[in-house]
Amino acid sequence: MTAFFDIDGTLGWTDPAARERMSDEERKLSPVPSLAVSDAVRRFVAAGNRAFICTGRSPLDIHPKMAALPFSGMACLAGAYVKVGKAVLRDVALPPEVLACVDEVLAETGAGALLESAHGSVDVRGGTTGAHQPSPASVAGALERIPGGRAHKVVLPTPAARLVVERVSGAVGLSIMELELGNSEVGLLENCKGGAARTILGYLGDAGATYGFGDSENDLSLFEQVDMPVAMGNAAPAVKAAAALVTDTVGDDGVATALARLGLV
Repeated sequence: MTAFFDIDGTLGWTDPAARERMSDEERKLSPVPSLAVSDAVRRFVAAGNRAFICTGRSPLDIHPKMAALPFSGMACLAGAYVKVGKAVLRDVALPPEVLACVDEVLAETGAGALLESAHGSVDVRGGTTGAHQPSPASVAGALERIPGGRAHKVVLPTPAARLVVERVSGAVGLSIMELELGNSEVGLLENCKGGAARTILGYLGDAGATYGFGDSENDLSLFEQVDMPVAMGNAAPAVKAAAALVTDTVGDDGVATALARLGLV
């Protein structure tokens, strides 16, 4: 059997306002799963099954305690970067014209952003709050801090994100996903969790019964690729409606509850 797990709001959770008060190093890291959830994932894998992270985060921004769990691979950056073991199956970054448009919009609006890549994330103009200083004043400056100079997606204040999507419409297909604190992430339309899961399942061949755990609307495409979609108790209404099972909230160890209820641990 094979299961895909979202991170934020599914395997773990950190209050967004509290995260903004953390140091830059801490702020960029994913939450840490509870002991009950960590134990459930370990037991699921020990039973001969495979588990994959399926997240919007950069692989370098996954907390070491999360990464230390026995995952067989990861779909990161909302499907833009996919890895099984040491094999990279997908690595699709934003094209230069999109990044140039982001730079223009930031200059016009005075907003900041967060560039995310397979090699970590870098703030531009103080990040989405403008408070994360010092940071590069331009996208070009931020790209110089990323090995290879590529970004796979970008997080901006929602009005700025909408401007970027509108301006490149017709030239590049972009998706926009609203996040907390008035921000939205922008990425290529072709990069999604469902596509990432499909890539992994095709690579594995015989994956057995498949499971997907999530809480946000960007998990809906993942749900379409698995036999058993599981929504967290804190999930968005549309996610719960698309699920075959709604488990407890992330605060009540919903992943562990669901794995036990499904007889997988």
